[in-house]
Amino acid sequence: MKPVIRAPFILLGAALAMFAADGYQKPPKVVMDILNAPSTPTLVLNPTNTYAVQGSPIRYPPVAELAMPMRRLAGIRINPLTNGLHNATFNSTLILRKLPEGTEIKMVLPPNPKLSPARWSPDGKHFVFTNSTEKGVDIWVGDAATGRTHRIEGIKVNDVFGTTGAPGRGGAPAGGTVQWLGDSRTLVVHAIKANRGPEPTEPLVPPGPDVQESLGGAKGVETYEDMLKSPHDEEDFEYLATSQVMLVDTVTGKGTPLGKPGIVRSVRPSPDGKFFLVTSVHRPFSYLHPATQFPSDIEVWDRTGKTVHHVASLPLGGVGRGGFDPTGDDNQLPPPPSGTRNLQWRTSQPATLLWVENIGPLPPRTARGRGARAARGADATPPPPRPERMLTLAAPFTGTPQEIYTSADALPAFTFFDNGHWMLLGGGGRGGRGGGGAGANRIQKTLLVDLDKPSENKELWSTDSHDRYADHGTPLQRTLPNGERAILLDGDSMYLTGNGPSPTGDHPFLKRFNLATLQSEDLFKCDDDHYEAVEALLDPHAHTFFTRRESPTEPPNYYLRTSSGKLTAFTNFPDPQPIMRKVAKKFVAYKRPDGVDMSFTLYLPPDYKEGTRLPTVIWAYPYEYEDADAAAAAAGTGSRERFTEIGGYSEIFFALDGFAVLDNASMPIVGPRASVNDHFVDQVVMDAKAAIDKAVELGVTDPTRVGVGGHSYGAFMTDTLLAHSELFKAGIAESGAPNRTLTPFGFQNERRTLWDDPKLYEDISPFMFADKIKSPLLLIHGEADDNNGTFPIQSERMYEAVRGNGGTVRLVFLPFEAHGYRGKESIEQVDWEKLTWFNKYVKDGARVAPSTVENQHR
Repeated sequence: MKPVIRAPFILLGAALAMFAADGYQKPPKVVMDILNAPSTPTLVLNPTNTYAVQGSPIRYPPVAELAMPMRRLAGIRINPLTNGLHNATFNSTLILRKLPEGTEIKMVLPPNPKLSPARWSPDGKHFVFTNSTEKGVDIWVGDAATGRTHRIEGIKVNDVFGTTGAPGRGGAPAGGTVQWLGDSRTLVVHAIKANRGPEPTEPLVPPGPDVQESLGGAKGVETYEDMLKSPHDEEDFEYLATSQVMLVDTVTGKGTPLGKPGIVRSVRPSPDGKFFLVTSVHRPFSYLHPATQFPSDIEVWDRTGKTVHHVASLPLGGVGRGGFDPTGDDNQLPPPPSGTRNLQWRTSQPATLLWVENIGPLPPRTARGRGARAARGADATPPPPRPERMLTLAAPFTGTPQEIYTSADALPAFTFFDNGHWMLLGGGGRGGRGGGGAGANRIQKTLLVDLDKPSENKELWSTDSHDRYADHGTPLQRTLPNGERAILLDGDSMYLTGNGPSPTGDHPFLKRFNLATLQSEDLFKCDDDHYEAVEALLDPHAHTFFTRRESPTEPPNYYLRTSSGKLTAFTNFPDPQPIMRKVAKKFVAYKRPDGVDMSFTLYLPPDYKEGTRLPTVIWAYPYEYEDADAAAAAAGTGSRERFTEIGGYSEIFFALDGFAVLDNASMPIVGPRASVNDHFVDQVVMDAKAAIDKAVELGVTDPTRVGVGGHSYGAFMTDTLLAHSELFKAGIAESGAPNRTLTPFGFQNERRTLWDDPKLYEDISPFMFADKIKSPLLLIHGEADDNNGTFPIQSERMYEAVRGNGGTVRLVFLPFEAHGYRGKESIEQVDWEKLTWFNKYVKDGARVAPSTVENQHR
């Protein structure tokens, strides 16, 4: 349901008084100055680390940009003028720099540019970017040595399935609708089909009713936004999503069609550029599922567009959460009956498919519902092993697949080395975020596998995923001449980078790890006063490397650092927000009454006088954890030495208005994954009280003047805290979902349905307790929210529920905004709303004598 209320309003006593239509509001000047300041740039290095492109994103486009035509079809928001994504992020300029000198090379760019990030060719000599205009998305190609650029004439990009995309580390290919072949000359482009005619017009009178039917046996579907709703929507989607894959010569500009036009989701060229792994969508379409879950075919095409190998046909619902994408790498999801996943090209060979499949039958699915809770709790029997094997099939794809590796359990993530036959199994690093999936092992091994001798694998290290300070590092990769990525080998050694978490905060590092001796050598570790991370090696032996360095008083800049310790500045970006250097910042660790470790980052106003108790804002987002160790692993990491740079509708703006801000306050919900939400309400109230208690103990918080807020699930948390506690003077809920009966097939990590456990859905929904909400509540929501479950109707109904029960509540709908807000006028309005709300209902609350503050909250 599309909200229609746009004028601001407020409840005065029992009467509803409408404000005059004053248009968009602006926050105070100190906030506007920050919003109007440029953000600190970031660089993307080319594969040879000899050039870098610096982008300048358009941070806040005008709402007029968001108001451009939008087709909401099959879970995709399409601008029909560009045939690209609606509300995409663009750069206003691109700057080319030479390494190691830092010299800026002038580039000629199109007028009024809306540029994608640049993507480097595998040889690092050229780059490609797109420019969006009202007539379509153009392709531009640049030369690194000279900075000269030119537009490819006669070809428009069909960007419905994603932009050219931000490149990976070191300018690595990341898929997308424009990508390089390994020859560094040819582009693979999803192009607008020639002579496709005008967009289908919606009939004024429908030809008949829109009908959906299920004949039994269907499964529950998530509550998706922007689904197809009519035969016209189907025609429009097919029109806008159909593309002609082209091979484009960047020197001559000639485009050669590859295969027939179709709804092509992805094209992945083989390393030798002679074959293409193509995923195409086809009818029948669905009114319940997004395009990523439509029926599709996965095929291998040759350079003429002929299908030389049919890989798989996926049914409706085959891709997505609870579904399956064989080209994905989600090791948490069970495979489909076929057992095939992680389909890709083998990096070191010309054209060899590689995939993982299970051996033998899959373990049975666990039971669902209230009666199954105990069986799936902390004492549940671990799931049985799921043996898997890795298979390959080389061109011409007519032989028998060859088994190259077998595992007694599900294979973890893997990465190939640049020698072509070594493989890192386990991915390196910490190996887990701390929350853990069901059946996840705490101890995770990282193995070196030689595919020429697969039975002789070597354990490099093991990691406890709940060890907050465990960080062995992640291997640095390089771009191979064929455009693929692989782990860089230097003799018998690889290089590892990581954040280096410790009791005093993160200390990023660079190590050389010898794969023969299993000994590591520290090449760099960040000092105690900065946050400095290695971005790339400037030579294959790590004599010189590129870092990004910052501190609480120094904005992020790039440096050249040698293994001997010499440091040379590469950029000199100024501080874009000097006022924020006057805001005190402190990482605070503490415990919940039951011993669970927690933390928040404390921000205090400029010129704060120690011992002064302030009105306080807690801003948070709840996470679920299977045990206290996992919660501690998440709460105890992070750097204390990062540069503070804010923007958008950041809660940290409150620190500039006289509030103490407890930012990113821990809100752990601890328990067995299958039943953790049974205790959500009790634990989130305990979490909030623990944060307030700690801030009171520090002497910075007046407990009678505390407000709480959050975005999305944080908004759900806010509604819950106002409904089930008296800790807060007021709350702000952005883009939330307070009524879980409107997401009946699950939410967040909850997999029980409304019909499995109706009482859970009732008890956990703050909407059901709207009559208990007596603290003023500000609800903010984008009218075009695109997130699963957080439909605008959620805030609309919550407003009516609180209002109808006599509560103080304000609802602000933001025209054209999605789940996150981007329009400049919208950002300014949200900042004004939040500051005004808490100034009125939190800051101006009654003060109490210092001797009584400790007992004024429960």
